[in-house]
Amino acid sequence: MFGQSCIEKWLKGQGGKCPQCNAKAKRQDIRVLYAKSLKAVDTTERDQALKELEREREVRKRIEMEAAQNRLQCQLATQECTPTTSGAFSESQVSMSQQNRSQLAGQFMLDKTIKIWEAGNCRVMSYSGSLATLVVSQPSSSPLFPGFGVKKISAMDFKTAQYLTIHSKPIRDVCFHPFTDDGVLLSCGLDKTIKMTSIISNAVVQTYDVDAAVWSCVWNSDDRNLLYAGLQNGRVLEFDIRNTGTHVQQLNTEGNRSVVSLQYVPKDQQGAFRLHMLPLEGILTSLCFEPTTRHILASFRPTAKHPTIRHQMCELVSRSFSTDPTVIDNICSCNIIHTFHSSRSHTMLSKTKIFPHPADENRLLACAGEESSNAVHVWDTSTGQLKQQLHTGGIVVDLCSINVNQQTYLAALTSKLNYTSIV
Repeated sequence: MFGQSCIEKWLKGQGGKCPQCNAKAKRQDIRVLYAKSLKAVDTTERDQALKELEREREVRKRIEMEAAQNRLQCQLATQECTPTTSGAFSESQVSMSQQNRSQLAGQFMLDKTIKIWEAGNCRVMSYSGSLATLVVSQPSSSPLFPGFGVKKISAMDFKTAQYLTIHSKPIRDVCFHPFTDDGVLLSCGLDKTIKMTSIISNAVVQTYDVDAAVWSCVWNSDDRNLLYAGLQNGRVLEFDIRNTGTHVQQLNTEGNRSVVSLQYVPKDQQGAFRLHMLPLEGILTSLCFEPTTRHILASFRPTAKHPTIRHQMCELVSRSFSTDPTVIDNICSCNIIHTFHSSRSHTMLSKTKIFPHPADENRLLACAGEESSNAVHVWDTSTGQLKQQLHTGGIVVDLCSINVNQQTYLAALTSKLNYTSIV
């Protein structure tokens, strides 16, 4: 919209082109608009005020984070002087349990429960150490803006913050890069997309479309440019973020079941890359890799042969492999060290975790949800013994270990009315 005389002068002097879109235009194309009054507003002061407001918000955010850190340190100091008692989890939640450094070193005690979403369908979560932020997948709470995204939880005070819509259908996996933690969240879902989202700027920065629902995703820990996605049709695709169009290669073509879990294993210097099966038997539901010790925790559904849920802790090793007698390669295989048995009930696809023992980094803890008792079972992998049963009040669908201010927390996400329990 411009003044009519200005438009007429423009069309005469610019060879008959629209001043807005540069398309061909003539005097007959002018549309006359009538208004009771027009007012030109100088927004300089408003723009300056908005900039100052944004600066004040940043200062306030920084001060609040510093205050939260101070409160947390005071709380930890108080807990070291006060005996810690266990608590009960309420309903379905994300439960945060804190590792107790007293005489029960390595034991987890309930710290707090965080409500995520009343209607449920929160399935996965991941933690960014650089941002001190836990993200939990969640459906949109607004009927006007449907979809699925993640809710942020600050590890400074364990309070919920922003919600970001990312996918149009349920999210099946999320992860931050294990070493180059720049706040970019990798996610995938049933909408047949893999997405990269900046948790700092709250914007999707890259999207890949595929031909099937995506159930799992993982970063290449050796090369920041590479990532992988496991599809419902059994395929595993490799993507290079420098190629924004499609995947760069397909790693397998023989699968026919959903790839529910992916883990990137750094190459053994003595091994060769070949697609091969590990000597593990069963229907896999979860896979977790611990990079320091090169151990994996594989979980399997109950079967007629194995009537209970099994969690097998394995050590990765190199073994000789050859299809040609003249050529012998070393491939990555595994030795089963412990098998942890759970209940016969398995109605939810849940994830398990293996991570260093909070009181002794040379030992590992294996954690898994237990449906029949609505609890998290914690095994000490050095002895193979069950050390704790943390009751959650709901079926645990995901677990995440969090290290902040020299404290270790275990987050357990439950189904239905979703909460997070911090232990």
